[in-house]
Amino acid sequence: MNVEPLRRSAAGALLAEVSPASSGGCGRRSTWPVAFPGGGRVKGDVMDIEALRRFAAGTRLADVPDDVVRHARLLLLDTLGALAGGLRYPEVAALAGALDGEVSPIVTLGAAATWLDADSGGSMHPQGHRLPPVPTGHPAPHVLPVLLLAASDLDDERLLEIFLVAVEAGLRLSVVSALRPGFHPHGIHGPAAAALASALVHDPQGSTAAEAFLLGASLPFATALEVPVRGGTVRNLWTGLGAYYGARAGAWARAGLTASTRGVTALYDQAVATGFDRQALTDGLGERWEILHSYLKPYPCARWVHPVLDALTTALEETPGPAETITELTIETFAFAASLDDADPSSDLHARFSVPYCAAALACDGVLDAGSFLPEGLARQEVRDLARTVRMVEVPEYTAALPRRRPARVTVRRADGTHATAEVTNARGNPDTPLSEAEIAEKFRRNAGDRLTAEVVTALTSRRPGRVLAAAAAQLTERG
Repeated sequence: MNVEPLRRSAAGALLAEVSPASSGGCGRRSTWPVAFPGGGRVKGDVMDIEALRRFAAGTRLADVPDDVVRHARLLLLDTLGALAGGLRYPEVAALAGALDGEVSPIVTLGAAATWLDADSGGSMHPQGHRLPPVPTGHPAPHVLPVLLLAASDLDDERLLEIFLVAVEAGLRLSVVSALRPGFHPHGIHGPAAAALASALVHDPQGSTAAEAFLLGASLPFATALEVPVRGGTVRNLWTGLGAYYGARAGAWARAGLTASTRGVTALYDQAVATGFDRQALTDGLGERWEILHSYLKPYPCARWVHPVLDALTTALEETPGPAETITELTIETFAFAASLDDADPSSDLHARFSVPYCAAALACDGVLDAGSFLPEGLARQEVRDLARTVRMVEVPEYTAALPRRRPARVTVRRADGTHATAEVTNARGNPDTPLSEAEIAEKFRRNAGDRLTAEVVTALTSRRPGRVLAAAAAQLTERG
């Protein structure tokens, strides 16, 4: 398969988007400046900021449907486990030491929250058939650092309320427009969600919540998917800085700074994204919940790799044995996943975007978690050797199935002649194939490792009421 077109730089993708000879990611030529208001281009006549203010100030868990509260609670636990796991990496500790003053805690926590690439809360974007597929935002890892640094002043239920409100608003911002080709979502939608959380932490009435959201939405980063695909761990700094600027935006809103809805529209309909639907951003707030359409990741790696890992798990169950007896590992999947075929990753993030490495680590260990990508795990020769034998195949029918389905088929052959083939149409963890609470709790324990005490882990996974998040925050921050 010729996957080179999928490997073009983000800059090249963006140039193709705005070139007069191209049609762009949403099937339209891009022109500048934006014609306001609407100009027949931007959907929705108005951005109902008052609806956002009412939603932020008035949402209480007692009034929220049980399934929404449950999903928000699991997403918070899952994000906390990813953050704790990220703090186990030496690069994150080094980052904390390199930062000064008030910047260090929140940037470090934000970077840690996505270092593991175990963070959940995205969903399948309607433009997901595009190659590379359009990802949605991941507001949860931008929001949680803001809440952890305020956890000593708030009980767990209030922290969950703020988390739910901020994540819901951030998810909506990410699905009412489509990122430009080649862009990565971290640091783009997250600052707006973090700003909303910051506003509610300091003012339960939400008097500046809408202004904070607009300010945060006015601070997106110019990020490139090519960076993490090639192993650039600066991707995680986008999240840390997104959390920091979101928190600052909350303070700036309280100080009286403002941002315009037109400015936000220009950013999300022209600069970093296209097709912005202003009305859909706030339609049905508190009645229709975007968070229910988000996924919870079973593995700490790129979501596009997950269907392969689910199929591999089934195939290994059907033909059990040690990894050294595997003579053939053939992976058939859709084009973008098939392009993630570098068997010799240069960093732990590069490995998380490597289908051969992730598959080999899972085959060798039976699990894929934070330990699979720590320096000692990443250096194992048996994993590297098996990764180099993986054969990647793009199946055009699988590519055509995007975005509703992301299929993968895996064949395992062993030296004794036994073999097994397994196929999945989508990865587990989506709304129609949810992880169990027990699976999420186990993922949390494995990722967190020794960063949290057994008592705190038990309290978090058993939903013990009180201020457990404050205890977790203290343990995570006191060690850097």
